[in-house]
Amino acid sequence: AYSPLGSQEGGRDLIHDETVDRIAKKLNKTPGQVLVKWAIQRGTSVIPKSNNPDRIKENMKVFGWELPQEDFQALCNIPDQKRVLHGEQLFVNKNAGPLRSVADVWDHED
Repeated sequence: AYSPLGSQEGGRDLIHDETVDRIAKKLNKTPGQVLVKWAIQRGTSVIPKSNNPDRIKENMKVFGWELPQEDFQALCNIPDQKRVLHGEQLFVNKNAGPLRSVADVWDHED
């Protein structure tokens, strides 16, 4: 998942979302752990990024516990859960490389 914790730069800042914060406090976890666990629990591949060694260790502590169903559903119901990225700007090199068009980016799986 690209930016699984949200983004302060042009996206949704999920790490400071009140629903995420409430669930994190309830489970004695960090908001980052809750968001990473939510993504894993819903079947999404997640690669959280951090330059902070403590946060990197924290992000790895998402195994051995589950989000309760009601909390999982609350996270699923957060509005605006998307970050629109223009694939052409990020992944396409029209002059060289394997991806020369937006169509080349997607594998057309459902």
